[in-house]
Amino acid sequence: MAESEQECLDTVVKSGSVLAPWLGVNCTLLLKQDSLACVYPEATAAGSPPPLPIFAVKLEDVVGLKILQDSPFSSSPSVCRAELCTYQKVKRFISSSYYRKFSTEILEFSDAKDFETNYKTAKEWRESIQLQCRKNSRNLFVFSPEQIDRLEPMQLLVIINPFSGRKNGQKLFQNIARPMFDLAGAVIVQEVITERQGHAKEFVETFDLTSITGIVLASGDGIVYEVINGLMARPDWETAIKTPIGLIPTGSGNALVSSLLYEADEEVHTCAIENAVFQIINGGIKQHDIASVCNSSSHSYIGVVIHWGMTGIVDVESEKLRFLGGKLRNLIGGLVCIVMKRSYYGQLSYLPIEEDETKSPLTEAEGSIHSTNTLKPTTDVGVSDPIPEHWKTIEGNFVIFMALTSSHVTENDMMCAETKTGSGKFKILYTFDDVTRGQLLAKLSESTGAVKIENFHEIHTRAFRLNPISPCIITVDGEQIDYGPIQVQMHPGMMRLYSRVRCE
Repeated sequence: MAESEQECLDTVVKSGSVLAPWLGVNCTLLLKQDSLACVYPEATAAGSPPPLPIFAVKLEDVVGLKILQDSPFSSSPSVCRAELCTYQKVKRFISSSYYRKFSTEILEFSDAKDFETNYKTAKEWRESIQLQCRKNSRNLFVFSPEQIDRLEPMQLLVIINPFSGRKNGQKLFQNIARPMFDLAGAVIVQEVITERQGHAKEFVETFDLTSITGIVLASGDGIVYEVINGLMARPDWETAIKTPIGLIPTGSGNALVSSLLYEADEEVHTCAIENAVFQIINGGIKQHDIASVCNSSSHSYIGVVIHWGMTGIVDVESEKLRFLGGKLRNLIGGLVCIVMKRSYYGQLSYLPIEEDETKSPLTEAEGSIHSTNTLKPTTDVGVSDPIPEHWKTIEGNFVIFMALTSSHVTENDMMCAETKTGSGKFKILYTFDDVTRGQLLAKLSESTGAVKIENFHEIHTRAFRLNPISPCIITVDGEQIDYGPIQVQMHPGMMRLYSRVRCE
């Protein structure tokens, strides 16, 4: 790091006197551009060596300052006690990996002789810490250009699906997520509990988005699909779809949020809800893609995955095992399908990615769609149109077909480690009937998403048509659609997601 950059980071934004009750001594609290430290007061005197902190934490690991109005353990009735709550990475004892752990530091504000003044001082510190955390995150995490100057407290619309996963999403949000949002100073403008399928879509179609800075979804991937389509159904869809969305994994799939956590080097399986909330309150905003999906009867938008064949069957037929939780549900459903190992005849036609990356008709047409500001994006090739000559076509008896926009298909199944959110393209993974049960099992049990399994084929593309001739289930973002040919096209970077992916 350059010396000037280090000086900037060492600049004290705010300082003040506090009492460290566990030591029984007065200390100086120093808020810097990237850290918060508590030091002995004599260490800050002019000409003294750099202070050795009593404690120091990175702002990127701070959740918030919790003020305790009724503090029976304070040394005096006039003292206002507070807890500095952090969520720091800790190295595991027997491995090289890390996990996050909540910790608190007790501080007492006691300069004034009355509680009200000390309480006001504590509130000022809380607000300063929250503001500096937001400023600091702009130096660390990816932000889309239109959001970079927004430093006001979060104003959030929360949508909870009480039926997803083990049907405990509302309880998980209230017990785990809500306290973290409160600590961080986020304001929950409205909390919506969905009552039926399609409720989230209908709600966001008419909600006043000017009253919020983001939307939080406590659910699985199904509500993500509903919200995307609700935002795109609005008259102001161009700005609506850019509303940042935060994801809390309370469903049985949780593919998109698991991919985001993986990319941010956060735990996916342990404390996933806490990590997801932390990603929202002290992270950034990154672009993600949506895609048009057209068949003979409808047009919709997706942001996660399309399944056909074995994985489509697991997606739908394992619904009856929802009470077991996502991991066991998908494992049992997958094993049953592997034993049966059925194949389905169909055709896949796709735009080769190398043509798209030079100058294809798709790219030109997509640019014209966005420049009109009036037409919603759709596929340039209709589902009943002839296949363009420069596209490639493969056909055969498919066992698995999935079109991915990110690395995970569930929180426990990472199919393609190198597939990143917001890449602007699909990763199509498919197998024909020459795949063996052993190979299917190897892929199902492989957790890194990096091991190449024989007879698993991959394609990168931004547009394709799937013509499933043998009857089987097709799902888009976990929702079953009418069976028949589908035309799909990517629209890069249209939506926004809260994320702790670091700036490069």
